[in-house]
Amino acid sequence: MKLEREAIAHYLDTKFNPKIAQAAQAEFEIIGDDIEEMSVELNSDTEQIKNILGQTRTRDNGYSPSMDADPFYADPDKKLYPMLRDIAMNRLKGDACKTLMLEVIVEDTAAENHRAWLREVMVKPQSYGGDTAGFNIPFTVSEDGESQEGYVSAESMKGGSPTFTKGAVPGIGG
Repeated sequence: MKLEREAIAHYLDTKFNPKIAQAAQAEFEIIGDDIEEMSVELNSDTEQIKNILGQTRTRDNGYSPSMDADPFYADPDKKLYPMLRDIAMNRLKGDACKTLMLEVIVEDTAAENHRAWLREVMVKPQSYGGDTAGFNIPFTVSEDGESQEGYVSAESMKGGSPTFTKGAVPGIGG
C-alpha cells in the first residue's frame, strides 16, 4: 500500500530558534494549508569525470536540500506570518532568517510514534504581493546546519504541537 502525500508533514518553528539545542523552546506550525504541491528538492551535487584510461568516476559532493512553499497567504492568525512579513519587509538576512524545520513521516496511522527529522534551516521569502486570491509571501526553506533523527508522538501531532525526541522510535527498528 502506497503512502498518501499527507504522510509527510513539514513544520517550522515560529519562535525562530536557530539551533537544534533549542528544540525544547520550539513552537511548530505545519506548512501546507493552501499548497497543492510541495517537495523537498535534494539538489544532489555529483560530477562525472572520465579519466585517460576511459574510466568514468563519479564525484559525490552531497546535497543542498531546499523546499519552496508557494503559495503562503498572509494570515495574521498564523504564527509563522509575522516572521515572514518581517523578513520580507525589513529585508532581514543571516541569523534573523534561521529556524528549525521538523519533518515527520506517518507510515502507520495507528502507531503511537512517528519517525521525524529536526533540521536547522534558513527561511527566505521569494516575493510578496500576488493576485486576487490574496496577499502571498512564497518562501524557500534551505538546510543550514545540523540535522537530527528522532520521533514525535502521534498524540502531540494530533494536538498540533509535535514534540521531537532524539533517537530511535520505541519498538521500531532502523
